[in-house]
Formats: sequence, structure tokens, C-alpha cells
Amino acid sequence: MRTKRVATMISAADPWKPIEPPAHASDVSGRRVDVKLPWEIFWAVDADRNSLLILNHDPVNKPQGKLPNLKGLVVAWQIRPDGKQAALIVRLLDNAQREIFHQLCLDIVSATRVAKTEEEAIDRFLARTWRWHRLLRGGGDGRLSDQEQKGLLGEFMVLSRILIPTVGAKDSVTSWTGPINAPKDFELGRLCIEAKAHRGAATPYVAISTEHQLELDGIDDLFLHVAEVTSAVESDSKSETVTSFAEKVRNEIESQDQSAVEIFEERLSAAGFDWTDDYSDSFWSIGPVHIFEVRDQFPRIAGSMLRAGVSNVRYSISLLECAPYRVEHEYLTAVISGGRNTA
Repeated sequence: MRTKRVATMISAADPWKPIEPPAHASDVSGRRVDVKLPWEIFWAVDADRNSLLILNHDPVNKPQGKLPNLKGLVVAWQIRPDGKQAALIVRLLDNAQREIFHQLCLDIVSATRVAKTEEEAIDRFLARTWRWHRLLRGGGDGRLSDQEQKGLLGEFMVLSRILIPTVGAKDSVTSWTGPINAPKDFELGRLCIEAKAHRGAATPYVAISTEHQLELDGIDDLFLHVAEVTSAVESDSKSETVTSFAEKVRNEIESQDQSAVEIFEERLSAAGFDWTDDYSDSFWSIGPVHIFEVRDQFPRIAGSMLRAGVSNVRYSISLLECAPYRVEHEYLTAVISGGRNTA
């Protein structure tokens, strides 16, 4: 796809209106959103006069994981035939919704302004798009469900108790890829951590939502971090709300690296958490943590095991069967740090 640049002054209220559509169906016409931005982000229209927001970038920074799927929008990634440039594209299919699409695009652009690298700009672009995905899918009161709260608490525990003390705030929040729908919850180079939460008194199983979560192809180390999270009452001095735990993690990050706070906020937003939502009626008790090294004959279903045409596999694994693969906290932090403590 080739982007044809135009020099027409863009209306602040409707930046697509003055842009003439391209002559060829495979092209788009566009204008740079802000020449002061180091990232090549364009307002654009295609031959069908659909409105687009495009981020051109180096193909080496290809987004990881599944792209958002929003009603009335198409989010896509394309690479030019010569392989020298790629584009992350958000296309509006119903121009009657252009006003709200404009607000979404302004929000996305604003999120990229503080990015220090092109890779971070792409990350923020997608994180904000995922946030809108959650807002526009409708239903409920907009808050995270109980299951989503528990899942987020499980991921907070990995951040707070393992990663931040081991690799620091900035690398920790950057590695938190679960909210932007990457295959694993945390990706530190070729080491990954999948975080789960379950009720301690329940049958000891955890749900695996895709065949990619416990896939070992392409990585060196994979750990399954399972936290016991159960419903609690406010009078329990050890109980937490998802908001109070988020505040603790944010404070830890801020005390180490102020620049990492913005990334943390983006991840929270992409996960569907909003500071203005009231979770004062949802208290949780956080119990023991179990860590397993996924290797050898660990009970799992992975994409590399499936026949062609089989995908979107959901299944549960018994933690009792995972017992031979259990490791201690110190072992995991040693592997993260670059060494193994097998004593």
C-alpha cells in the first residue's frame, strides 16, 4: 500500500474531509497528523473514502500478538512489497461514526507523544486501541468482571513480587504484554511468564485460554505463575481491592522510574482498568503462589501439537499434575537474572 501525501490544510473538527481519495484502489491519500511528532502518523482516506489512521514504521518493529477487533473498525498491519516500510492501520468502515472515530484517533496520537522509541510508539498505539476495544464492546457497568479482577491481581503479583525487584520498573512494565493481547502475559526476551489466579478452595485447576499460552516454540524459558485469589470482606485486614493493589504497584514503579509510570498506565488502560471505576464492593484475599517451569512433559496443549486447521483451543490443567514441575521463587528470579540456582 502506498500513501500519497497531500498538502491540504486539515480541519481540526474533521481531518479527513479535505483529503481527496486516491485514484487507485490499492493506495491511500494522507497528511501527517503532526510534523513535530517523530512518528509518521497520518490522517488518510482510501479509494472508498473510508477514514483511516496510519502509523508508518520500520518492519522490524512488527506488532506482537493479535490485533484489536472493534465493531465497525478494521485494525491491520501491512508491509510494502519492497519490505522497506510497514504500516499499522485503523480503518473506519462507517463514516457516520467519524466523530467518535476522530476522538479515538486523537487519543491514540496523544498516547504516542511520550514514546521514546518507535517500538514504544507502536506499543502505545495498540494499547490505547485495546482500551477503546473494551469501551466499545458494551455491556455491564464498564467495570472489570470478578474473573478479570482476579486475573489482573495475578499479573500485579508477578510485577510487584518478581519482576520489579529483579529487573527494575521500566523493563518490568515493558515486558507486561498480556493487556495488549500478546501470546504470553510477560515477555522478557526469550523468557516468558504466564500469570493465572484461582480460588484456593476450589478444585485445583487453571484455565488456559489459547494453545499459544503454554507454547514453547521460539522461547527458551516459560513459567506458569499461579496465585490463590479468593473473595474477602472489607473487615479482613489483609484484603485488597484491585484499585488498592494497582496503587501499590504504581507507587513502586514511580519510586524507581517516573518514565515507566506512563507505560504502566497504558497497560492498565488496555486491560480495561479505569481509576474512576468503583471497586469498593470487591475485596480479595491473596494467598500462596505456586510457580511451575513449563518443560518436558508438562501437561499442556500447544499450537505445535495441533493438526492444521485446529485453533482457538481452550482447556484446563490440573495443578496436582503440575507438581513435579514446581520451582521456588528464587529459582525463577535466578533464571530471569541470567543464571540458574538448582541447589
